[in-house]
Amino acid sequence: MYPYDESRTWREPNVATAPRRHGRGCVVFIIIGFAFFCTSTSLHAQTDPADIDSLDVEEILFTGNDSFSDDELRSLIATDESSLGFFVWLIGQSEHRYFDFRTMLDDVEVIKKFYRNNGFFEARVAGRYERTEDNSAVQVYFDLDEGRSSYVDSIAYRRLQELPPTVQGAIARAPLLRMGQRYSAPTVQAERARVLEILANNGFPRAFSDSVTVERKMSNNNVVVKMNFNHGRRLYFGNITEKIEGDDDLNLARQIIYERLDFEKGDIYSRELLLDGETNMNRLGVFSYVSLKPEFPAIDNPVDSLVPMTLGLRPKTRYELAPAAILNNQLRGVTAGGEVSFMMRNVFGGAQSLTTRLSLLGRIPDYADTYISSSQLLFEQPYLFSNRNSLSFSGSYSFVGERDLVTGDILQITLGVKRFFTSRLIGQVVWTYEISEFTGDPTVLLGRGLIYVDTEETINFRNSIRRLSLEDNQTDDLYYPSEGFFWRALVEEAGWFEGLGLPLPQADEEKGIRSTEYVKLEGLVKYFHDFSRNETAIFGMRLRLGSIFRYGKSMEDDLPVPINRRYFAGGATSIRGWQNRELSADPEAGETGSNALLEVSTELRWQLFPRATNALEGLGLVAFVDAGNLWTDINRMRIPEIALALGIGIRFNLPFAPLPVRVDFGIKGYNPASSQYKWFFEKDSIWDDVIRKGVILFGIGHAF
Repeated sequence: MYPYDESRTWREPNVATAPRRHGRGCVVFIIIGFAFFCTSTSLHAQTDPADIDSLDVEEILFTGNDSFSDDELRSLIATDESSLGFFVWLIGQSEHRYFDFRTMLDDVEVIKKFYRNNGFFEARVAGRYERTEDNSAVQVYFDLDEGRSSYVDSIAYRRLQELPPTVQGAIARAPLLRMGQRYSAPTVQAERARVLEILANNGFPRAFSDSVTVERKMSNNNVVVKMNFNHGRRLYFGNITEKIEGDDDLNLARQIIYERLDFEKGDIYSRELLLDGETNMNRLGVFSYVSLKPEFPAIDNPVDSLVPMTLGLRPKTRYELAPAAILNNQLRGVTAGGEVSFMMRNVFGGAQSLTTRLSLLGRIPDYADTYISSSQLLFEQPYLFSNRNSLSFSGSYSFVGERDLVTGDILQITLGVKRFFTSRLIGQVVWTYEISEFTGDPTVLLGRGLIYVDTEETINFRNSIRRLSLEDNQTDDLYYPSEGFFWRALVEEAGWFEGLGLPLPQADEEKGIRSTEYVKLEGLVKYFHDFSRNETAIFGMRLRLGSIFRYGKSMEDDLPVPINRRYFAGGATSIRGWQNRELSADPEAGETGSNALLEVSTELRWQLFPRATNALEGLGLVAFVDAGNLWTDINRMRIPEIALALGIGIRFNLPFAPLPVRVDFGIKGYNPASSQYKWFFEKDSIWDDVIRKGVILFGIGHAF
């Protein structure tokens, strides 16, 4: 990880910066050398007793490490603390972590090298041990004197003068290594990798750095960094040869495949364009495996400049039938049911897909009284005008029933366009036209106090809804993020375009047809940081704020927005001290949703047994704090009404699935709806009034 060791990169300083002296200089050198010898021998004054190797390492301690944390240094060394008693069996270890004197001395050298590679060339490290009072274990100490740090005086990039000016300009922009910053071997390595990446994307994929030298000056203790590169001739894309794995019953037109590539024969070779081509072909959804492998000529080849490539493809089956069991709380209680989907790929010969889904869900135990049955037809076009756009079109019909009180029919038509600005920045525009009709008491589904209904038994809605969203995912992993951030902004509107006279069924008071007019604004931010630097202790934070603003007839007649567009609070992915749809500042709005939401969540995720050799390797512990609430209007948000949940959870990473199984237990830390004793520590009995009233929540994947 840190290849630039002082012993390999040291260069004799020149006469101007460090002139040689004789006479008294020799005496000074002898005195300094003798002092260094005495200091060095004192570092290892302890001997290697024969009986010490049978003792456990109780604790590892560091002193004098001002620039680096204990955890960071502990992750470098081989000496490890013992896991005693029950934990030895639990994590699958068959022996204790015994102290080894030679290993401790090796760790001293590892720490010294780490400091040298981070600009502390004068750092001194001493290792020692002390027996415990009962003589059953030892405590290991690493005492450090960091000394002065070295900074970068100058940087030289050699053998790049013959590159085209555009490539030289790209290298000069935004360097990672700059003059005046503290020397760091990882930063030097990252800068070298950055230059090689630029070369690989500008026709020089064979480029390599044959040497990096770091010269330390005795005059000011700073360094000069010199990087040597060899880039060879400029290369261009050549012919493509296909290699098909398995049966190909899709009959996909080859033009569709090659149009996914953003390069042609003769274009300047770019590793980035090659990877983009693989990504574009994966987005077609018709291949389970895609690979573009270049075959570079030798770097000393003075003739060939074209790069032939092999395109490896493994087509999926044309037809796919997928049944599934469903268990959730969609119907405000334990909901169970099933779904079956049928997909047909490459419908019209252009990688389009057509999917049909049928599902039936019911609330347990009154399965026949509270239910929802739905069917959907989804068409997907993986590219539209360019490789960065995709199109989807769907139609769905749902029939819902709530005991003998109300039944509803909902028909939806949705058209969506997605834009991949980059692989991480994605925008989407979705239009939905929704027809819904409720017979009986619609307030059961739509909410009492949220809708004005006369004595009529049937109510009809016609809603045309537009949604615009933009999201940027800068995390390091889609399912298990440990570093980075994610944000999403959303705007949704219904009603305004209808005033322009679009040829769609509109609200008609004479026929009893209503339409909703509203604007919805929402923002979501997530942040992750790995405190341990080895993914064993990860901090996560989420902030979500959204509000719905009704206007026009919706405000005058108090018409609600569609229930699937409202906000809900509480549950496994919300404020985890309350059950799903249980939390609201307005008691009547909890189950049927409302118009303003605030959610703030923090988590600390521990991997309990990172060194385990059995199934417990995937076991993790989570401590969380959630805050927020649900309001009927954003103007009614009040700080005293913000609820607080505290809890812990278990995570288990399945070896065959990309998402962890989670179980969380949350309590109401602060309950604004409580008439008295809102804080949990004010309760008469913590066990009866707090712990026993906590909630257990299940889920797949992290809470955020």
